[in-house]
Amino acid sequence: MTQNTLFPGRPDYTGPTCGIFGFLHHKILCESSHDVMERIRYVKSSKPDREIAVRLHNMIYLGGCEAAAKRAPLDADYEVKRVPPYTDYRVKLAPLDADYQAKQARLDADYRAKRVALDADYEAKCAPLDADILTYIKTHIPDCAWDGRELVFPK
Repeated sequence: MTQNTLFPGRPDYTGPTCGIFGFLHHKILCESSHDVMERIRYVKSSKPDREIAVRLHNMIYLGGCEAAAKRAPLDADYEVKRVPPYTDYRVKLAPLDADYQAKQARLDADYRAKRVALDADYEAKCAPLDADILTYIKTHIPDCAWDGRELVFPK
């Protein structure tokens, strides 16, 4: 019997508990985790019963996936870049007075425009890596429940 070093949601997992993992959340292909076992405990205790088996079956450690390693710095850069537009938005929003709604609408539009541009750039950089990551995952999970956007749960 081989050791389970890839699937933290399955029995007898002996792989890393921190690193890059696939499908920790049902709409996120891959992400970093400081403690994947914490996420597994949360899934088992807090998710609907009909989702638990699918979630646990599809979780995968991506340490051997070169594309996931290449994507990690993109994720970190994206998180850093998200902060200034949001901080700027909150700072400008705080002192609004009588014409609050009009100013807020302008600030909302400005923030959304910055966020849309940032998201589009990030998604364009991640797309080819995500395709390679999904190929890697499907090699190890042939019955993967991912439909291209999210994990699919039984009704």
